[in-house]
Amino acid sequence: MSIKKKIKKHMQSSASGQLLFFYIRILREKLCMLTPDKEFLEKRYKQKHGKEMDLFNPKNYSEVCSWLKLFYRDERMVRCADKYGIRDYLAELGYDNLCNEVIGVYDDARKIDFDSLPDKFVAKATHGSSWNLVCTDKNKLDWKTEVKKMNMWLKLDLTAFGREWNYKDIKPQIVIEKFLDHQPLNDYKFMCFNGEPMFMQVNHDEDGVHYLDYYKLDGWEKLPVYLKGYNNYDGVLPLPDNYERMFEIAKDLSKPFPFARIDFYSFDDTMILGEITFFTGGGLTPFISKEGNYDELFGSLIKLPEPNHNLELYNKLYNKN
Repeated sequence: MSIKKKIKKHMQSSASGQLLFFYIRILREKLCMLTPDKEFLEKRYKQKHGKEMDLFNPKNYSEVCSWLKLFYRDERMVRCADKYGIRDYLAELGYDNLCNEVIGVYDDARKIDFDSLPDKFVAKATHGSSWNLVCTDKNKLDWKTEVKKMNMWLKLDLTAFGREWNYKDIKPQIVIEKFLDHQPLNDYKFMCFNGEPMFMQVNHDEDGVHYLDYYKLDGWEKLPVYLKGYNNYDGVLPLPDNYERMFEIAKDLSKPFPFARIDFYSFDDTMILGEITFFTGGGLTPFISKEGNYDELFGSLIKLPEPNHNLELYNKLYNKN
């Protein structure tokens, strides 16, 4: 573990350390946003991949994602990334039954009536990733600290460290949802390329360890690839409950986009949409292959759309008049 990660882990081991971590992050975000997008993405790519990024002829997944971040916009991506606003989008398409039950939505965590909350619940920020509070017993919470943390979330900007522009215009809110009380609660993430679900990322916990694995949907074959920084599971998980229905919904929801990952929780007769994201690993984290080159395979499957943003830079890059 790097010194940076050790310091981060130590800071997050206490309530005061977590708050300090968020204060530092807010400052870093502001400084980070002073760097232009192209320069930032090129620098981060080299840090993560150990080589220069090729935007002129993007091949691997991170290069293609960087191209999309710089030169493509679809405002539906903002609505889909919004952890609360996505409900209206799903309702328009007839999928409001996929939404988890909402307990409350707040623009200030101090407005939450703690006494009225159930013993188990989940709180999350609408405009970010991994800013979650999973509560299995509210009597064990240091609520004052949690309120401070949630209000810190509202000041964070996920755009800063990955330039995922679609998070920028989401209204920062705290949404509290029903706790899905089922074990195991696996997270099934359909990787869809130009509207076609082709692979699945499966996140699951077992014996206190969090695993992340990839499967080819055609034949349910486990792939020799992993996302850097995560554990691989030795075995092969079975097809999830409601697989065929999830497949069809993922295909429908991803249809407008060059790439979309459609995430579900599925158990018994229940299907809940977790989120829709457009840049796995922030679009910068390498896929590590034990054999073959899945980073380039995933990149090659994304058909680049016509550029509709940052056209001056695009024309300069491609020497267009």
